[in-house]
Amino acid sequence: MKRLKGKFLFIVTVVMAFMIFAMPILAQQGEIMAGRMAGEQAARANVNGTAWLAIGCIGGLLGVIVAYVYEPSPSATMLLGKSPEYVAAYTDAYKTTAKKVQTGKAWTGCIAFTVIYVAIYVLAIAAAESTTDTIY
Repeated sequence: MKRLKGKFLFIVTVVMAFMIFAMPILAQQGEIMAGRMAGEQAARANVNGTAWLAIGCIGGLLGVIVAYVYEPSPSATMLLGKSPEYVAAYTDAYKTTAKKVQTGKAWTGCIAFTVIYVAIYVLAIAAAESTTDTIY
C-alpha cells in the first residue's frame, strides 16, 4: 500500500510540475503562432500589389531594388493590448511577408515590361525590314 501511495505521489508531482513549467511555455508558443499567422494575413491584405507591379514596370531594376530596400511596418493599432511575444511574432511575420509580396510583384512588373519591350522592338525591326524589302 505504501508503495502504491509513493507511485501515486510521484505521478501527481510530475503532472503538477508539467502544469507549472510546461503549460506557460506551450501557451506562449500558441500566442507566437497566432501572432505570426495574423501578421502574414495582414501583410497580404495591406500590401498594394498593383502599385509594386507598376513600380517594377516603370522603374525596372531600380524599382526592384526599391522593393528590396523599402521595409514595411505594421499598423500599431493592431498590436495594442497584445503580449510582447505576440507583437514580436506579428511584426516579424508582417515585415517578411510584405517584403516577399512587394519584391515578387516588382519582379513580375520588371520582367513583364522587359518582355513587352523586347517583343515591340522585335516587331518594329521585322516591320522595318519587311518595308525595306518591298521598296527595293
